[in-house]
Amino acid sequence: MGEEEQDFEYMKLHHILGPLGELLTFPCPHCGKEVFVRLQASEGGDEDDIEGWWGKTSEEIDEKQKKLQKELEEEDEV
Repeated sequence: MGEEEQDFEYMKLHHILGPLGELLTFPCPHCGKEVFVRLQASEGGDEDDIEGWWGKTSEEIDEKQKKLQKELEEEDEV
C-alpha cells in the first residue's frame, strides 16, 4: 500500500468513520463566502457509504442532521 493510500485509510478510520465525521471548509468559488462540508459514515454500517452535509456554518449542519434524525424517528413511530 502506497503512502497516499495509507494517509487516506488513516483519515477514513480516525475521522470520517468517527462519531463526528470530518469537517472541511473552503471558500465558495462564486462568492468567496466560507462553505462547510461534513463527511461522515452513514449509520448503515457500510464504511464505504459516506454522507456529505453542507452549510454556511457547522451549527447549520448540526441542525440539518438533527432535523433529519427527528423526521426519521417520527416515521418509525407511525
